[in-house]
Amino acid sequence: MRISAMVCRIIRQFLRDKRTLALLIIAPMLVLTLMSFVFTDEDTKLNIGVENSNVKNILSSMDEDNDISIMSKKEAEGKFEDKGLDAYIYGDEKKLNILLNGADNSVINQLNKNVQEAVKDYMTKKGEDNKKIIEDLASNPMISIINKDFANKIDSIDINSTEIETYNYFGDNDMSTIDYIGPLLIGLFIFFFVFLISGVSFLRERTTGTLERLLATPIKRYEIVFGYLIGFGIFTIVQSAIISAFSIGILKIYNGGSIGLILLISTIIALCALSFGMFVSSYAHNELQVMQFIPIVIVPQVFFCGLFSIRNMAEPLQILSKCMPLTYASNALRGVMTCGYNLQQISIDLLVLIGFTVVFAILNIITLKKHRIW
Repeated sequence: MRISAMVCRIIRQFLRDKRTLALLIIAPMLVLTLMSFVFTDEDTKLNIGVENSNVKNILSSMDEDNDISIMSKKEAEGKFEDKGLDAYIYGDEKKLNILLNGADNSVINQLNKNVQEAVKDYMTKKGEDNKKIIEDLASNPMISIINKDFANKIDSIDINSTEIETYNYFGDNDMSTIDYIGPLLIGLFIFFFVFLISGVSFLRERTTGTLERLLATPIKRYEIVFGYLIGFGIFTIVQSAIISAFSIGILKIYNGGSIGLILLISTIIALCALSFGMFVSSYAHNELQVMQFIPIVIVPQVFFCGLFSIRNMAEPLQILSKCMPLTYASNALRGVMTCGYNLQQISIDLLVLIGFTVVFAILNIITLKKHRIW
């Protein structure tokens, strides 16, 4: 009897808490739907530059599914800087050199696999064509002697004889997976933990009555918001600096840019997450409800921040990714750490992050209005 009473109480509690009930049902479906878009077997359409028509002919089997253009190496380097090229391939049948963009690891394995298959197809076709020529010569009554050794060499063409060398335009040629995704993970962890800590901390300010007492004084709402941002911000900046220093100094994640720029980006990410966490906490009544926002506002950003390729996704999803702070945080960190960009080259990403921070701060000021008691 007592057990049934407990069961009934929990059921009533869940039915009253519509947010928890919705999260229990909707959040898993949302995450699974996003995963179905992200983890697809469809190859990304690559933008590839080649040295001449001979190289393009070798890669002819790739031409249908990719955009292959003939260009000089200098032109390719310019396109690398503009993020308009995935790879530049030059050489001949004996050796092909692949100059990868190096900033996006999501296409490296696909490109290497496609090039190897294209070379294999080309060499196989070439062997078959040469064999046919020998057979035609042998059947020609005008030719009485055919060099059998030459014919045997044609038969034994090694389709894997082409040497393939890979280099990176950005970054180092020996970069590991963690070197590629490290900048993205730094931004992700800074954003996630600052969001979580700021949301819970600001919630406690409300639940303990501290915020209510502040609002009972003549203090302005914007003064409260900026006071919290600066106060909490000092500790989040320290946290960001420690995470960045640990990642680069201890874990040895590749960094080809300025440490000062990385700290600047990390600071802006932390302030953006802090402002965002404070805003979200305004709609939570306890710590559990702050946690409930994670599948809605954090998990989608994980899928769209660059850890996974979004180039094959529908255009609306690609547009959606541009509405998420972590997209710009990842672009800025990857630009500095992997590509060695300077402040001017990442200025747009930083300005967008600052814009997000300002917007969330304004929303915080607006939401505080409902808490003022006079």
